[in-house]
Amino acid sequence: MQQNALLQQLLADNDLSSAEMEACITAIMTGGFSDIAIAAILALLQKKGVKATELSGAYRAMMTHAIPIELDEHAVDTCGTGGDHAGTFNVSTVAAIIANGAGVSIAKHGNRSVTSRCGSADVLEALGYTIDLSPEATMELFSKTRFAFLFAPLYHPSMKAVAHIRRELGIRTIFNTLGPLANPACVKRQVIGVYDPSIMELYIETLMKTGCRHAMVVHGKTESGAPLDESSVCGITHISELHEGVVSYHSVIPEEFGLSRWKTADLKGGDREDNAMIIRRILDGSASQAQIDASIYAAAMACYVSGKATCIDEGLCLCKESLENGDAAKNFSRILDLNREIADKHRTAVN
Repeated sequence: MQQNALLQQLLADNDLSSAEMEACITAIMTGGFSDIAIAAILALLQKKGVKATELSGAYRAMMTHAIPIELDEHAVDTCGTGGDHAGTFNVSTVAAIIANGAGVSIAKHGNRSVTSRCGSADVLEALGYTIDLSPEATMELFSKTRFAFLFAPLYHPSMKAVAHIRRELGIRTIFNTLGPLANPACVKRQVIGVYDPSIMELYIETLMKTGCRHAMVVHGKTESGAPLDESSVCGITHISELHEGVVSYHSVIPEEFGLSRWKTADLKGGDREDNAMIIRRILDGSASQAQIDASIYAAAMACYVSGKATCIDEGLCLCKESLENGDAAKNFSRILDLNREIADKHRTAVN
């Protein structure tokens, strides 16, 4: 599609077909459009609002240019869109660690901080995890631990072409929306936290089109009704669930699962070192009950979508046990040891 024709279509607020969007994103990532046209296209798409057919086309383009990695059909990704500006610690990251300790295969796709002080890559690095393992090294680690962190820039090198444009634009674009969907392991089980409830249906519709088997798209509220891009122990959590092609909707509160209700201030994070310390304390049991509750609540949802638990309640029991008997801590310590060992081995092989 020619860039001028595309711009005219977007200026008229016309939606693109899935194939048109696939061609558009492909051109953006491969130098087919000028920088100024890319900036205009991204801004106009954001103004118009992206539809599920468009997002699925963009997903196909992005995955075509991604470096694939084959892990486990039952692996789960836990991630959030960011953008809630709540300043909480890295809940989805520690949830992945706890769920893995409870026996769930994890393929967490993540990056450095965009809208917060500390992204998943930042906090894992602060915990001693080498985030930029090669795909081969990551597969070796996963085969031994059922845990993998997939550092987004490593698996989506074509995104470098638009990084400077996104940075200069300084607004959220379709690529922010794509991030939680573009796991290079093509996971079919996900927990996605969204800051904006209006995009929950967009994600569910797109996940259906991309072949997801079991996903929960969650949007939480703080005690004051402000948005959270994760399950909330401060108020209500709205859930759009996709399970084997069937969509259902739920709204839950922490008390339904025997958890206390907390204030957002109880979940505040900081920089990478602060958040790494919070995660260490959660794993060794010395963290606040608010921090523990928020973590096992999110981890329980990962257990549920993985198939390890038949419901969130059962997932919560598994995650509590994983923490209380020390499995989560011991398991993560082993992950860090093996990560270090494998990183050194592959670095030596390259050198």
